[in-house]
Amino acid sequence: MIEKLTLNNQEDSIDFKAMQRSCFVDVTEELPPPPIALSLGTYTYGQQIYPIPFGTYGNFSALVGASKSMKTFLKSALIAGYIGGQAQNYFPNLKGHDVEDKLIIDVDTEQSLWHTQRVAKRVCEMVGTNPNNFIPFTTREYDARIRFQFIEWIMMESEYRNNIGLITIDGAADILENVNDLDMANLITQGMMKWTTKSNAHLCTILHRNHNTDKPTGHLGSSIMKKSETVAFVTRDDKLTKVTPDYCRNYPFDEFYFELDENHLPKESEDSKPFI
Repeated sequence: MIEKLTLNNQEDSIDFKAMQRSCFVDVTEELPPPPIALSLGTYTYGQQIYPIPFGTYGNFSALVGASKSMKTFLKSALIAGYIGGQAQNYFPNLKGHDVEDKLIIDVDTEQSLWHTQRVAKRVCEMVGTNPNNFIPFTTREYDARIRFQFIEWIMMESEYRNNIGLITIDGAADILENVNDLDMANLITQGMMKWTTKSNAHLCTILHRNHNTDKPTGHLGSSIMKKSETVAFVTRDDKLTKVTPDYCRNYPFDEFYFELDENHLPKESEDSKPFI
């Protein structure tokens, strides 16, 4: 008799016969590519022009940068670009797809209510209206475990669960106690994989970069980076911020620069001087 090996000496009650059927990959089936949630520019293949996916529905992406590198400003631009409206005046290449009747959830984990509201108002200013489908939250007062459970509840159980198009988590390090806890880091990443698969939403999170390296912080950063569909690195140099497609499963977007306009709103810059 073969001895069963289980994790933590526990065996989950799973119908593996049903799992066998649901997980089987039929190589003869014609499957369409995952639908694009947010694109960043276009590319030409043959005679056809295609949007470049930044993120697709049912997947997740990450923005990586040092502290105060304008990551949250880029997040605001992504949200505004997904919603549409006047956002194209700031980032002409950012475009949301299949956005009708979809909700946009923005979860901030560290900023005060005032600062979180200011970030949310930035999105509204870029769009040119206060969209009813844009729903921001601040979770600063709660501990990491509760934040994690709240996000899971939002995506899996709340009244929003069947209509989420885009959800952002700013930032991922605050939904676990220790970014160097390997087991918890894997649990968080596994959660993101499950949430996005079940909800068919696109999730974008923010990661801090280690000092003097290009790697995101801790086991959590490494785990999310490995599983993300798109990892964009954000680097600030004085007034300009550079965004590069360091890791992409799809056709990579072109690196671009943005700056703040006279109203302190992020706007794509025509100045593309190389960083020194």
